[in-house]
Amino acid sequence: MWLPGPVYESLPYCYVIGGLLFIGGTFYLGPDAPGAMLYIGCGIFSIVAGAAVFLRRQAYRGAQEQMEQIDFA
Repeated sequence: MWLPGPVYESLPYCYVIGGLLFIGGTFYLGPDAPGAMLYIGCGIFSIVAGAAVFLRRQAYRGAQEQMEQIDFA
């Protein structure tokens, strides 16, 4: 599946924002509401997924940059 560049680059940030909205929704509904733990779980999962995608992209781009420097040497 191909995504346009700006959409692809903004996905980790959207995951984190979505996670924060899930956690904020828990406070809006109240911690005693049915499904509150599900909201918190989804929020934490989204934040972790966004951070993981961001860090993996950074590591991959760093490795690609190092490989390019080795190829030109």
